Amino acid sequence: MVAAVFDACAGCPMKALIVLAIGLLLLGGAAYGGWTLYNEYIVKKQEEQPPKPPPKPPSAFVRVNPVVVPVIGAQRVEQFVTVVVTLEVNADQQPMAQANLPRISDAFLRTLYGAADDRSILQGNIVNIPAVKAKLQEAAGKVLGADIVQNVLVQVVVQRNL
Repeated sequence: MVAAVFDACAGCPMKALIVLAIGLLLLGGAAYGGWTLYNEYIVKKQEEQPPKPPPKPPSAFVRVNPVVVPVIGAQRVEQFVTVVVTLEVNADQQPMAQANLPRISDAFLRTLYGAADDRSILQGNIVNIPAVKAKLQEAAGKVLGADIVQNVLVQVVVQRNL
């Protein structure tokens, strides 16, 4: 039937207009479909990504004097444990941490003495370094503030058995 309409109007400009209109409708549909797919899969994925966390503030390091703790057994001292620690603090708080170094050393000494007494930092006769780090992190947070101390770096642990 369509062929009959086109044959009847062989020289008509209407034939070109109808073909042009159908082509424009198909092109518009394809453009709409492409736009919809772009918004559905590309734009939504970019919106769903969580925002990046703010950058970590610059840090500075404060070296603490070595802490020597005796591990006391049933009748005598069984071993000495020496721990060398460095604190990672916010760079703008480093002078305050340096000024409080005696308080930090005292807190570390008290914490390690208590932990050696109740043997919470020992696995058998071996020092449990993650437990030491956790206890010192807590002690430093109490002295300086948990938001100032970023990390406690346990550098050296030496055990001397007697």
